[in-house]
Amino acid sequence: MRRGLWLLSGILLLLAGGAALYLHFAKAPSTPGKPAATAPAPVVERIPVKVAYVEKRDLEVPLAVFGSINYLEKVDVASELSGVVKDVPVQVGDLVRPGQVVAILDTDLLQAELKTKAALKAQAQAQLRLAAWQYQAQKKVHKVGGISLKDMEEAEARYHAVSAEVERFQAEMAQIQTQIRKATITSPITGVVAQKNFNRGERVTSQTEKGVVTLMQVDEVYAEAEVNERDLARLRPGLDAVVYPDAYPKSPQRGRIERLDPVLKTDSRSVVAKVRLNNPQLLLRPGMFTRIEIVLDKIPQAVAAPQAALRQAPDKTWQVFVIADEVAFLRKVTTGHAAGGWVEITQGLQPGDAVVVEGAERLRDLSRVISSLAGPGGP
Repeated sequence: MRRGLWLLSGILLLLAGGAALYLHFAKAPSTPGKPAATAPAPVVERIPVKVAYVEKRDLEVPLAVFGSINYLEKVDVASELSGVVKDVPVQVGDLVRPGQVVAILDTDLLQAELKTKAALKAQAQAQLRLAAWQYQAQKKVHKVGGISLKDMEEAEARYHAVSAEVERFQAEMAQIQTQIRKATITSPITGVVAQKNFNRGERVTSQTEKGVVTLMQVDEVYAEAEVNERDLARLRPGLDAVVYPDAYPKSPQRGRIERLDPVLKTDSRSVVAKVRLNNPQLLLRPGMFTRIEIVLDKIPQAVAAPQAALRQAPDKTWQVFVIADEVAFLRKVTTGHAAGGWVEITQGLQPGDAVVVEGAERLRDLSRVISSLAGPGGP
């Protein structure tokens, strides 16, 4: 009985000593120069984004329509000379420039006639030299009374007659040479060969209604679009237009409405607007599809944001993320007209505000970010 009490007392003493040691070390101060162990701070993710600045800029109010490129003018290249076609050295679809040969007529008969006239002219010139010598001689003899006035006047008449014959042959040769030159038919414009109306061996006359070839002028072209009649009241010749060809979407062309067709199309109740464009590099070809923005009005110095910054909320309003001190703030905005990748902001933003244009899909209100400038100016 006594041994049991001693054993229980020993166990209690051991437990009490262990508790004392635990309390001692738990309260022990940290070693000087070494910080006490603490829990690690949570890591805050910073989302990379690209930003652009809201700015004041002149905006154009566009009317967007679709259309196609058409030739400015169609030209039937006629022959001024009747004859047989010797060659047509162009094919349909070829690009030709002013002065380029598009057809050649056979000139063998004209060349033969020219040689004949040249021979007759040479013969007449020989006769002219003789007549001139005789006339001068008769004048001298008449002066000393050797011949009558009538004989001298007859010599003078022969000289003038032969001289006129030389001039006639000279004029006839010049006319034949002109015809030979006209047998080589050249393009009067920069254009595309739309049709070959005559082939080698066929006879063409100067009175024919169709040309040897048909060309479409392309150094200037029309961008044509059908505009609904409800927009007709806002259209007029002279309005600026920006043309975005499907083949060159990053190379817009600027022009002006030159004309509106006077009659509406009965099937679509639309009017065709024609925008005249310079085409010095000949990039635009008839038949190309294009998007056209007709400038109905201009808004000077509008507060504008890049269109890429706008996001539509579930309630159909527009929002942007504005960056300040590397924190993204979600802000509602009111928009106006949009043009050229920019949107008029009538409420919610000020010039100089940095708005997110790339990376917004990962953001929430008050997200922390790492921002850089979008575009060539960005890091």
